Amino acid sequence: MTKVDTAETQLFSIRARILFATVFLGALILVGGGWAAQAKLSGAVIAHGQVAVKSQLKVVQHPDGGVIHEIRVDNGDRVQAGDVVLRLDDTQLKSELGIVETQIRELAGRKARLIAVRDSTEDIVFPAGFGTSPETAAIAEGERRLLLHDRSMQALRRDQLLSQIDQFDDEIRALEAQSHSNGIERKLRGEDHTRLSKLLKKGLTEQGAITEVERDMARLDGVAGEIEANIARVKGQISESNLRILELDHQARTAAQKELRDIDAQLAELHERAVAARDRLSRTEIRAPIAGVINELGVHTVNGVIAPGERVMAIVPDGELMVEARLPITDIDQVMPGQAVRLRFSAFNQRTTPEVAGMVRVVAASATKDESGASYYLCTVAMTEAAQLPDGRKLMPGMPVEVFFQTGERTAISYLLKPVADQVHRSMRED
Repeated sequence: MTKVDTAETQLFSIRARILFATVFLGALILVGGGWAAQAKLSGAVIAHGQVAVKSQLKVVQHPDGGVIHEIRVDNGDRVQAGDVVLRLDDTQLKSELGIVETQIRELAGRKARLIAVRDSTEDIVFPAGFGTSPETAAIAEGERRLLLHDRSMQALRRDQLLSQIDQFDDEIRALEAQSHSNGIERKLRGEDHTRLSKLLKKGLTEQGAITEVERDMARLDGVAGEIEANIARVKGQISESNLRILELDHQARTAAQKELRDIDAQLAELHERAVAARDRLSRTEIRAPIAGVINELGVHTVNGVIAPGERVMAIVPDGELMVEARLPITDIDQVMPGQAVRLRFSAFNQRTTPEVAGMVRVVAASATKDESGASYYLCTVAMTEAAQLPDGRKLMPGMPVEVFFQTGERTAISYLLKPVADQVHRSMRED
């Protein structure tokens, strides 16, 4: 074969190959374009989130603080509502409450005694619930002795006043006897004056004798007036003594009533202090507000100090799990309540853990910013197929989740052409 023939043969071979490649490429484009125009692909918006519970995490705090006496739980422990999780030292609070309760008992005993004084009752009637402890028995005995002593002193003062009245009565009787004697003497001197006056008229006596009788009569009249004045004075003293006797009881009752008002005010204040002390004492046992799992235990040292309002621990409540996803703000128009989602838990082995179906429950009405300042919409997703997790796979609050919001089917060519179309549309608007 000549060189010319060889060249022609090679040229034909190259043309054949080019033709074949062109036909193949055209067929590929035709088939691929047809597939891209007809094939339906499921669309999805991807967001990141984490497992949460419907009930919010419960933070355990203490309003007063104190010294830790006992720590009864650890992270991961399950507790029931009302379980004691921590105890604070209650020594000081018990001492304060004991002092207040002692003051209340003492004032209650004094109040019972003052009521007996006010009402003039024979014995003290102590209130119900006063107690029969040695302490209250001593208080009751002390108040009884004080009542007897006060009444003895009051009786002694009354006896003294009565004795004075008896003395005044004796003095009045003596004055009345003196008045009677003076009256008799005055009568006799009056008779003498009448007789001498008759004799003077007959000239049988002198005027001096009559004058002497008249002088005696005047003196006796003065004595009679003085006696009457003394009798009136002594009677006044008797009335004053009787009034003092009456005032003894009245003053005792008045003083008792005044002291009762003061005691009632003190008791009201002490009862408030006792209620507050008992409330603080009851709070030395910190209890779980809900059933759940202990998380973020913040205290670990017995005899350590808790500040007022300090976060002691958190409890993850028992309840239905959900997913909280952070949706990019650019995709908010593609997500709505009731929309189907697929959940992928990145903490598990993806080869052995299937995706879990879910549904959008709530989409936040406004955007929120995270710590970095990036905006997102918070979406709440309910899991509808949590039971599909393999045995041993247990969801825990805080686990990371990838959320695929299903947005409907689109052709493959629309995915390919959308960026170009968006760019063209944007450039046309800018022009």
